[in-house]
Amino acid sequence: MEGFTSGCYYFMAHMNESFDERKKAVIARYTPLSPEELSGGCFDTVWFSEVYEKLGEKNFAMLYKAARYIADGSKHTRARKYADAATGRVDRDQLEKTIEDKRNKDLVMSYGLIPMKDRADALHRYEFLQKFLKESRQFGAMRRQSEEKCVEYALKNMATAAGYADALRLTLAMESELVSAGGAFFEGKEIGDVLVNVRVDEDGKTELVLMKKGKALKSVPAALKKDPAFLEIKAFADKLKNQYARCTAMFERAMEEEDAYTWGELEELALNPVTAGILRRLVFTEGTEGGLTGTPDQIREKAPAPETRLFAAHPVTLFRLGLLADYQRLFFEKNRETGLKQPFRQVFREFYMKLEEEMDARASRMFAGYQVQPKKTLAALKSRRWVADYENGLQKVYFRQDIAAVIYALADWFSPADTEAPTLEYVAFHDRKTGMARKISEVPDILYSEVMRDVDLAVSIAHVGGVDPETSHSTIEMRRVVLAFNMELFGLTNVSFEGTHAYIEGKLSSYSVQLGSGVVHTSSGAMVNILPVHSQHRGRLFLPFVDEDPKTAEILSKILLLARDTKIKDPYILNQIVKS
Repeated sequence: MEGFTSGCYYFMAHMNESFDERKKAVIARYTPLSPEELSGGCFDTVWFSEVYEKLGEKNFAMLYKAARYIADGSKHTRARKYADAATGRVDRDQLEKTIEDKRNKDLVMSYGLIPMKDRADALHRYEFLQKFLKESRQFGAMRRQSEEKCVEYALKNMATAAGYADALRLTLAMESELVSAGGAFFEGKEIGDVLVNVRVDEDGKTELVLMKKGKALKSVPAALKKDPAFLEIKAFADKLKNQYARCTAMFERAMEEEDAYTWGELEELALNPVTAGILRRLVFTEGTEGGLTGTPDQIREKAPAPETRLFAAHPVTLFRLGLLADYQRLFFEKNRETGLKQPFRQVFREFYMKLEEEMDARASRMFAGYQVQPKKTLAALKSRRWVADYENGLQKVYFRQDIAAVIYALADWFSPADTEAPTLEYVAFHDRKTGMARKISEVPDILYSEVMRDVDLAVSIAHVGGVDPETSHSTIEMRRVVLAFNMELFGLTNVSFEGTHAYIEGKLSSYSVQLGSGVVHTSSGAMVNILPVHSQHRGRLFLPFVDEDPKTAEILSKILLLARDTKIKDPYILNQIVKS
């Protein structure tokens, strides 16, 4: 039977089971997909089409029935579900209902394989998968991670079936299509005596605007709340708000994982007002060795070729290129002049350089000895894709780099009981496939920085006790830059920065403020005890790019207070200064 062997191996390759070495060798003759991609859920459309064409409907149906015998349990059903979807035997709407009811991962991954009618159909499926992913937030960390991986493979399968090079290109096309599909709503629509339209500002943020007799309405009239035309416009505005959140997360993750975009793709995204507003506030670079670097407006002036590959610049890269301070100043000045703020922390992001003494080590002990609360640690890191592992502790997997990062502590991450707070031991990096430990020098710099940033986040939020631990060197460096810019803003000339301290020449005394802990000393060495009240004052002080960081707010407040110490009215603080 022509195609028989290939057909048998199609079912074996696409079932939910790992393969032995002999099967791996045979399957490699039929598909470029790796065994891991196949067992994870990827689908080879070309292979399936060849098998189905050679076997014909009758013979393929015979193999389909026999597939139940290739593995124990129901592991064979994934291959059958994929075949059902690819041959169009499944109704899209019915499958959506089943997925919503059962949240079956194999059905989700087969969803994109149903033959597509047009781009509107593709956009509908893309939005459905994003909705499925958003709903997974209600579950625990391990289920959330597995469903996230499931949607990732579903998008890969959909991209293959729709003829896109990869899932990223599908995502970019669908996000642009989403705006095009509702273009009429930007012009406005009259519903009764109210003009309703969708506006996207220059930063890419969406709002629904209602006008009546030339005046803007602050609330939606009761008559409109159930009007079908209004609900349609409101639904489109909500989609654009979700798109802003999705695309911001996409670019941040692309920066962390070093995903490249071509200049042509970025120019196409610039036609979408939502993504254009995000792009104009980011910095891109051609690579770690230099080349084109700048905001899209700056790069456009140099007329790069459409195929030029660009990366969302990580601060580690900008630091190595000697450009980090330049872009920090650029965005600081833009914020002061126009209120422009980056969609996520990029140039003002905390970053972590490898310690020279740890280069040959197989684990970093930068944060060893800090006590943390397990429940708070998990809560702090769950949005950063960390999950608890029974053997290794907290684990985060980087699939493209084949690296698993581990935060190890003698803790029971699974017990809800309050036990003695564990102490962090080390952070290690393992080969994802073999489990072998990697030297720190073998870990990509950006990956290392992001993992250490996550650990610092956990230590800062979930540490035991009422005193923050010592702040990392990169955070102090960032604070020094932000504070120096603010000294210019407030017109202060009696403040200087050296190492980890700010030095203030006051009228009553000279002071030093530690940029990590915020501890204040006078020139005589005596400590001045100034206690902050974070919950009262957070958000009232203008701090560019700091995102309500209470420790930076505290330090800046102390510097401003001491730089004008003749205006201090607090008798307790004045008494401490006089005594010292």
